[in-house]
Amino acid sequence: MYKGIFITGTDTGVGKTYVGCSLARSLKERGVAVGVMKPVASGDRDDARKLISAAGVRDGIGRVNPVCLKYPLAPLVSARLAGVRIDLRPVWESYAQLKKKYEFMVVEGVGGLLVPLRENYFVLDMIKRFRLPVLIIARPFLGTINHTLLTVDKLRQRRIDIAGVAMSCTQSSTLAEKTNPGIIRELTGLDVLEVPCKQEMNIEQNLWIIGGK
Repeated sequence: MYKGIFITGTDTGVGKTYVGCSLARSLKERGVAVGVMKPVASGDRDDARKLISAAGVRDGIGRVNPVCLKYPLAPLVSARLAGVRIDLRPVWESYAQLKKKYEFMVVEGVGGLLVPLRENYFVLDMIKRFRLPVLIIARPFLGTINHTLLTVDKLRQRRIDIAGVAMSCTQSSTLAEKTNPGIIRELTGLDVLEVPCKQEMNIEQNLWIIGGK
């Protein structure tokens, strides 16, 4: 099994926090010491607070979310509007402390791979430094094939391990939703997990995510 996982998305608002919380809660219930991180956030710290609650940890919000920017925009843009430059040293310091404390780390990114954090530094660069396998969260709807394949291709170019793809909030009510998972499996060779709307993932699904297939 993996020692941690980085959750990224094909876009913003695709269900990263929902999947991360479900995974953290399930691991906690199974007796695994699980830690959580939201390294960079824009607008508020709601996602980090949800992760803390799901994992049942007592780490401070500043430890779990070392960088929080005022405006709900891409971090680079939010930082510029605030007249600051993002300092990532607190991120690496927090992660170094947390990974010593916990058996498994759930780390949630901000937006997708090419969301800029600083000039010429993207979420993808952060993922590379974390050295964790990546779970891609994708929408199930029309258009997701393109977004998902672009994300997979970019990760593979950087030789980053991909744990799989989770399609969040599936309802299988449209032809696109019914066919997209199979096509993505075929074209990427990756496992694709379908996560129904407003339902907790079961133990088998969570084990799949962390590599205990």
